[in-house]
Amino acid sequence: MDIIIVCHTEFGFIRNKRMIFDKKAFQGVKDGAPNLIKLAKKYGAKITFVVCPEVVDYFPKNTGQEVGLHIHPGWEEFERIGLKWHVGDMYLKEHCHQSSISTVLQDHSYSEQFTLIKTGKEYIKNKLGVEPKVFVAGRGSLNNDTIKALVENGLTHDCSPIANKKLPYFDWSKLSRICMPYHPSSEDYQKKGDLPILIIPCSQTIFRMGIAPESVPSYGLSWFRVCFSEYYKQNAPLFHIFTHSPAMTDSYYLSVMDYFLSFISKHDNINFKFVSEIKEYPARAGRPSANFKTKLLPYAFAFNKEIAKTIIRKFFGKS
Repeated sequence: MDIIIVCHTEFGFIRNKRMIFDKKAFQGVKDGAPNLIKLAKKYGAKITFVVCPEVVDYFPKNTGQEVGLHIHPGWEEFERIGLKWHVGDMYLKEHCHQSSISTVLQDHSYSEQFTLIKTGKEYIKNKLGVEPKVFVAGRGSLNNDTIKALVENGLTHDCSPIANKKLPYFDWSKLSRICMPYHPSSEDYQKKGDLPILIIPCSQTIFRMGIAPESVPSYGLSWFRVCFSEYYKQNAPLFHIFTHSPAMTDSYYLSVMDYFLSFISKHDNINFKFVSEIKEYPARAGRPSANFKTKLLPYAFAFNKEIAKTIIRKFFGKS
């Protein structure tokens, strides 16, 4: 099994185990990235950092890790636990025309998306001396125009989707929950085709919760272990972990990542890779290309207080 770790690299900090993407919180990059690199070296892991253009001056150079591109378009104010911040990218805001303040790419025209991607890619190349090949769309939102713009700009891998899920700002509902990398169609980014870009969905538990340390307060590490075993026992060729650099400034989330990488490393035939090293996996005996089965019983036996609290909050509105 190949293991990839994708770090969405942006400003921010942690308050009460929640991420606040404050533009003034530079430690989200200058501390978070080095902390994750140090932890990865402990297990021989590789990190693909998808970097927002606005944070480039705070990102460490010559890390030996992979650097990709992460774009939050627009400029909108958000609020959580009484704190306010803006989502968007200051560098792109100042250097690209955007007809909408929307923070999701699907709301922008093809020409605007093309310019945002081109401008961000060139800025990272000029400042860090590497040409990004890997992309993640802010808030997981893209459309057929985004894929076309990525291909035209020479990006080869996209790690945006949370499969089998649809929200007002993204749609990945056509993908199965356990979904392996695929080349998309020019007519529908959720269907297999022959475009020269590989889409790599995030691994996820039941209830479509992506495997990121930031999800542990809601679902607990027990479901992360169950999820990995679910993929591993079915000979799934890839497991995709993601995180955000501000989380890697926090001792709690660092300990979560440490524990999970230790758990993964105890398994046989584990290969940590950069995203750009991943290719579409051919079907073979014992490893179907699709139709992985969801096994509910291990999740039921791993039910814990974090999950119980999450269900109560979701369905009954109680803390």
